[in-house]
Amino acid sequence: MTYQLEEPFFEEKGKITAQKEIGNNKTQMTFSSNGTFKGNIEVTNSGDLVSLSKGNKGTSAQGQGVVTTKDGSEKANYTFLQVGKTTTKDGKSVLRGVGSAVWSTDSTGRLAFLDNMLSFFIIEVDEMGNFSSKDRELK
Repeated sequence: MTYQLEEPFFEEKGKITAQKEIGNNKTQMTFSSNGTFKGNIEVTNSGDLVSLSKGNKGTSAQGQGVVTTKDGSEKANYTFLQVGKTTTKDGKSVLRGVGSAVWSTDSTGRLAFLDNMLSFFIIEVDEMGNFSSKDRELK
């Protein structure tokens, strides 16, 4: 059996909007972004996560979010797991992460394709909390 990742179906840019230390090496964060599904469905995305720092071994995170079409008529939910490591890009520290998300929606419209989808993503977060990510579906 062969699997492959499709072209990105979701691209977003956003910012970590709040963070709070909640224990040994654990940080709770909220985020907000604007993105596009399939190149033409504009959405907002908001959610939260808990990140666990593993020192030089990187970070892991678990969280959830909600995407809403710009007109507010459709929503989809997702949960995700992510691992990451801080690297240097253009002389600045960047967290580069990879993860997977499970999507669900009651939508019968433009976001209906997300129901029960599993996606894989790459995300980069800069020192200021700005991030960009791309999701791909496994086929």
